Amino acid sequence: MMIYSQMKTIKLNLKGILGIITLCMASLLVGVAYADEPIKITISSSMGHVQFDGEWTHGTEWKHSSFDKFWYDRGTAYAEAIILRTAHQDKFFYVFIDYLTDFTNDHIADRAIVCFDGYDTSSVADESDWCYAVSRGSGNGHTLQGGSPIYQTSHFNLVKNHPDFVAHGGTSGENDRYVETPHAAYEFRIPIEQIGFQDEYGFFVQVYDGNDVKTYPKEFSGKFPQKIPSPVKWGKIVSPDHSISNYDSQ
Repeated sequence: MMIYSQMKTIKLNLKGILGIITLCMASLLVGVAYADEPIKITISSSMGHVQFDGEWTHGTEWKHSSFDKFWYDRGTAYAEAIILRTAHQDKFFYVFIDYLTDFTNDHIADRAIVCFDGYDTSSVADESDWCYAVSRGSGNGHTLQGGSPIYQTSHFNLVKNHPDFVAHGGTSGENDRYVETPHAAYEFRIPIEQIGFQDEYGFFVQVYDGNDVKTYPKEFSGKFPQKIPSPVKWGKIVSPDHSISNYDSQ
């Protein structure tokens, strides 16, 4: 009788442990799904009014674009926030990164990178992977294309800019929609034809604030230096109304 009672107790304990493990795994899965939530890009008709000066120039400049907000270390004294505005118009991607809490201007060290993965995703960056970078205080952006055998460069090569590519890093403040205190901001106009007309892309954002790196997906945030992760680990940017793929027939 005593042995039976002990075995019953062990079974109950095992069930309890398995229940806790299952709950923890479910919590982890929920966390991953939230962290990798796709960016939904919208079509716009007002991006032609954007002034590429690295700031929110007037109150409605980026109003007609998709809105995403990312918190880092939320609930702590070190909480930081980035607003991402995205849109597409006339075969261009428009991206605005508003780093609301980067109040210090670290010369050269402050910069942003936006990456798109077109067509088939591979574990190593290939020719269908494109990244666009610009430093704060600069209107001269750079283009990186995958396909390099060199691990130290995350398998990207520096290539010639598309003639219609525009990027500017600057300081937003007085007219900013969210924070009037001067802070880092980055604007991009990227020709979609260079990447390919699709309705879903791999998507990665990396922003440097001195020695800190903030990213989407957020799991790659940390201290400088940080490499661009494998494209299979990037997030997604999608066109819910399939309006990007329609460009291909125009």
